[in-house]
Amino acid sequence: MKKIIAIAAILLVLAPALFAQAAQETQFPDPEKSFTIVVGFSAGGGTDLIFREFAECLKEVSGADFIITNIPGGSSATGTNELLNGEADGYTLLGSGTHTVSATLQGTTAGFTELDYVAALNWDPFVICVQKDSPYNSFEELVAAAKANPGKIVLGNAGQTGATGVASIGINLNCDKSFNVTAFNGGAELIPAVLGGHCDAGIFSQSECINNIDGLKPLVILTPARSILAQLADVPTLKEAGFDFTVPGGSFRSLSVKKGTPQKAIDWLADMSEKAFNTERFQTYMKTKGLIPYFLKTKDYAEYDQTLIDSYTPILKEAGLYKFGN
Repeated sequence: MKKIIAIAAILLVLAPALFAQAAQETQFPDPEKSFTIVVGFSAGGGTDLIFREFAECLKEVSGADFIITNIPGGSSATGTNELLNGEADGYTLLGSGTHTVSATLQGTTAGFTELDYVAALNWDPFVICVQKDSPYNSFEELVAAAKANPGKIVLGNAGQTGATGVASIGINLNCDKSFNVTAFNGGAELIPAVLGGHCDAGIFSQSECINNIDGLKPLVILTPARSILAQLADVPTLKEAGFDFTVPGGSFRSLSVKKGTPQKAIDWLADMSEKAFNTERFQTYMKTKGLIPYFLKTKDYAEYDQTLIDSYTPILKEAGLYKFGN
């Protein structure tokens, strides 16, 4: 009996500590741990800079430490694969987006099939531009000219396997394959080709368009909403221009985690992302950079990502780049 009483007394003494330890083990986030956001591109690029700014805003609203780790290669597939080889504990996130969709469909990563959705953030728009002195003053006029002269009107992009390449193929498919879709070696070649009149039209990032606005005439923006930059505020969307189809409209950025991450971790990360997104600092940053805010959480983001997958699939199949499930 004395032994039983002694054991009971010991348990009473240890119980608070044991309960505290159990609570600590199930607590999320662990105040002793840092978060890592994997960016599949080199430091200093547009995607990297956006996630670095967002990480600072996450620190501000959560009090936790968020660190950016750059793992470039394979058009973001290398970084995605690195995350998928790690633990699904909620402490490692992926800077995901349209690049994740494209890489997954091209078979270089399991990508979105092995990811859970946290939050969608914004779009960095694509704009179709012509030379300032071009006779085309609207996208409708450009398409009409292409249909009247199949294969004669050159629509340039910055690379066949890149997002502008996928977008140009999509546009051509929806315009009776009337354009002569031509790939250039990056925007550095495409810009002078359009400015010099050697290429009728080109698909540019918004920043490229703004940087050359004295020589370029923007006709249409490919994102679902108009640009928030004053210089491009009057440029219509595809729908506003009278075209009822969807193509990759720019670089879409979001946050994801490895599938199997505890739901309480996903919910906490989504809530912190919403708070960080709505900070004055991040809103100002997006406005300054001309990014289009497009915030969605978990299930809503998952549904939206499926529309991106659906829009990329036929385009990549037509281009012979689709390897999903192979």
